[in-house]
Amino acid sequence: MPDYREIYQDAHHAERYHQLVSREDYQGNIRNEIMRHVDLSHADVLDMGSGTGRVAALMAPYARTLTISDRAPAMLAVAQRLLGPTVRSITADNRHIPLPDAQFDLITAGWSFGHTTEWVPGAWQADVRAAVSEMIRLLKPGGSAIIFETLGSGSTVPHPPTQALADCYALFEHEFGFVRTPIQTDYRFMSADECHALTGFFFGSVMTGTLQADGSMILPEWTGAWHRRNA
Repeated sequence: MPDYREIYQDAHHAERYHQLVSREDYQGNIRNEIMRHVDLSHADVLDMGSGTGRVAALMAPYARTLTISDRAPAMLAVAQRLLGPTVRSITADNRHIPLPDAQFDLITAGWSFGHTTEWVPGAWQADVRAAVSEMIRLLKPGGSAIIFETLGSGSTVPHPPTQALADCYALFEHEFGFVRTPIQTDYRFMSADECHALTGFFFGSVMTGTLQADGSMILPEWTGAWHRRNA
């Protein structure tokens, strides 16, 4: 299993990572959660920490305009190829997006802020506060911010997988006023072999799910969606 920083910076790993995340949420619940809050046809959208564009791809067919940002060029290259030339791409850290205030009707951040708890243990709070503050700065009045983070891979009930993530999620809620909704975003792999290969690559240990009649494999996944509407 490569280091997470390697995965996000290396072009080969970025492609493998995209294979994994493209299998998540076969039920379509992430897109449904976004559309529950925002009419995308009237929305200028930013996806922060976009990675290979898995959340952005759900919004691209509907959004009025779409901008993606990430500090990893290898990830953005995959996203840009997936999303096409009409999507604006910015190489930037979540804490400092080089754009003026109040630009967007919707800003999303999927599985991006929480990584800080692993990368700067003991000092992640300042970085997360800076990223969330940047998200709020870039929202138009009345705009929506939605943060997606894990509530457990391979788990049948939603819960933060680490204490650091639980503390991070409490920061979203208690300091910034986000409201959490747990949503089920199960993986559906084409086979047990694919499940083992892709989960082993990213999680480091093989995860097993439920084998379906057609040979596919369902792996439980829970995601938290934290929503806040700007004043």
